[in-house]
Amino acid sequence: MKFSVVIVEYASWPLTLRCIESLRKAGFEDFEVVVVDNGGSEPAPDLPPGTVVVESGRNLGFARAVNRGISASSGEFVVLINPDSLVGEGFFEGIEAFLDANPKVGVVGPRILDGFDGELQLSARREVSLVSGLLGRTSLLTRLFPDNSLVKSQFPAVTATDAPAKVDWVSGACMAIRRDALGSVGPLDERFFMYFEDADFCRRVRETGHAVYYLPHVEVVHEAGGSTGDRPRAIFDLHKSAFLYHRKHGKHGPFGLFSGAVLLGLAARAVAKFAASRS
Repeated sequence: MKFSVVIVEYASWPLTLRCIESLRKAGFEDFEVVVVDNGGSEPAPDLPPGTVVVESGRNLGFARAVNRGISASSGEFVVLINPDSLVGEGFFEGIEAFLDANPKVGVVGPRILDGFDGELQLSARREVSLVSGLLGRTSLLTRLFPDNSLVKSQFPAVTATDAPAKVDWVSGACMAIRRDALGSVGPLDERFFMYFEDADFCRRVRETGHAVYYLPHVEVVHEAGGSTGDRPRAIFDLHKSAFLYHRKHGKHGPFGLFSGAVLLGLAARAVAKFAASRS
């Protein structure tokens, strides 16, 4: 088996079915689909023959659900894709050709376009830092000044339009992982309920000597937020995971002063996001 596609489903079966249909229409045959039913209230519909369903019984969070899906898969390359995403013709071939030609690459991510307005999603990033925290993918500064040199330095997807580019991490909305790299790195860190598990995993991939690449010639359409559901919970999970990432990889400072400052900053940012979501 060349590819295993892992989809984490949570109260989004219509989107999941549409995603699977796009995978099957892409014109590639040597792949399997593993759906992890993460305990949503909707009953599972009839799925295409050969689809493997892993029942979790409850919402395990994204990282833990992905790990269960990977354990049930057998492909040489594992594709993680959100249910609110669609692939097109040449998706599998583009990834396969690049990974076969570059054995030191452990993870790749495609060019992702927003399913609502067609805008480029900044899915390829540099390492998490204070600058990237201020210039979030959807922040006002990033949206107002997309051509600013500082924005471009943090989001390689802006400038890498023609050729594959080496990056620090790619979005878990859609990424392909070499199974050999999984063997070296291990599973996703299940302490991340949702968000930043992709940044953490790609960092660990790089630490084992594998590279992470962005492939602008492979395209995916992603209706961001289509499968997220509870907006306040998503905001909480995002900022909680950001702090966990800092605690795991960042500098804590004397007496934990750096960590305290990061915590206060993230708390203030979360409150602002909550307020904006209510307006």
